[in-house]
Amino acid sequence: MKNSPLIWRGFLHPEFKTREIMEIVKIEMNLKAVNKSIALFNCEKKVSGVIHSNSTGETTVILDGGYVLGKFDCPHCAVEAISLLTVKVSDGEQAGFGNYRSYKLDYSEKFYQTIH
Repeated sequence: MKNSPLIWRGFLHPEFKTREIMEIVKIEMNLKAVNKSIALFNCEKKVSGVIHSNSTGETTVILDGGYVLGKFDCPHCAVEAISLLTVKVSDGEQAGFGNYRSYKLDYSEKFYQTIH
């Protein structure tokens, strides 16, 4: 399977109540199947990693850097969690908290300095 963009056109965030304003967010996710059980993803060039599905249907998402985002009942739930994380990262960047990738690089440099 070639790289194929998956556009998540909108979702209802669990924190929204029925009478509150809902914002529809468009997120572009690129998926590349490695084999039957593993796919690589990149969401808005902000969040990337690996999706692993086993034969029972359980799906695990591992972000670049080795952080396990979680284990999910199905691939759809995993994609939804990745999308929500991407929205939160984007909101943080827009609020002036900086870029997530820059934060990861700074953290990694400080972490490795304390080890050596």
